[in-house]
Parts: sequence; structure tokens; C-alpha cells
Amino acid sequence: MSRKSYGILVTGLCLLTLAVVAANAATSRTAQGTWKLNVAKSSYEQMQAPKYEKLVVMIDKPDLIKWLMTGAAADGKSYVLTYDGPVDGKARPFGNSELANTIVYTRSDGSLEWTVKDKLGAVVETGASQLSADGNTLTLKGTTQQTGGKANYISVFDRVQ
Repeated sequence: MSRKSYGILVTGLCLLTLAVVAANAATSRTAQGTWKLNVAKSSYEQMQAPKYEKLVVMIDKPDLIKWLMTGAAADGKSYVLTYDGPVDGKARPFGNSELANTIVYTRSDGSLEWTVKDKLGAVVETGASQLSADGNTLTLKGTTQQTGGKANYISVFDRVQ
């Protein structure tokens, strides 16, 4: 094999290896980690913005999600929300058991999507999450049912670890 052919072969193999590594990294991006709400980048139509939110995603797999959110509402009252279960399109218990809410998670085009229903089956929230290309920003976009009607929100979280 000539030196020129060998150089082309080695370059081609390096490029192929780089493409495989890049493809693997793109498919293995995950929201697993700790996130802090960036209130300045977020928007809450007809709703008061929370004072603080921290989201810890312990598991983020195609068929399973586990997360814990702690926060303080605009009035200063603290809250804790959590989910630990499948992403399978089936209704699962969610939130305060007195409200009897259910949540349904699905995945579509790299996005985690959800629908929350109240105990009567009425949709009270829909949304989707999107992880940035660099994996450092998690954006939650949704619509929630308020007493005055529907309100849209965009919550932007920055990765802290």
C-alpha cells in the first residue's frame, strides 16, 4: 500500500470513528442531573413566576423518568413535586393524593411530553421538555388551566451539575 493510500485510509478511519462517537453522544444525551430555574429567561403568561425551583432528574431513560422538584411559589410557600415511573403513555398517579391528579408521559422527537388530568379527567396541564444541543439548558413549555382560562409558560432551567 502506498504512503498516500495509507494516509487516506487512516484519515477515513479516524473520521468514521469520530462520526460514531458523535452519533453515540447525540443519542445518549440526557437530562439527568441538577437544574436551577432561570427566572430571567422564563415567562409565565397570566401566572406569577415562582421565586425558586430546583429540579433533580435522577433517571432519564427512553422508557423511564424519575425526578424531584422543590420550589417556592411567588407567595413564598414551598412545594415539592416528584415522579418515578414509566414513560409509556398510560395515566399514573401524580402530585397531591387529595387532588387525585394523573400524569401521562410520552416521548416524541427527542422531547418528553406530558399531560396532567384532575380527578374528573379534565386536562389541567400539557407540556413538553427540550434539552439544548450542548446539554446545559432544559426548557419546559406548557399550557396550564387557570381560573381565568388557559395560560402558557416557558420555564428555562440551567444545569448546575
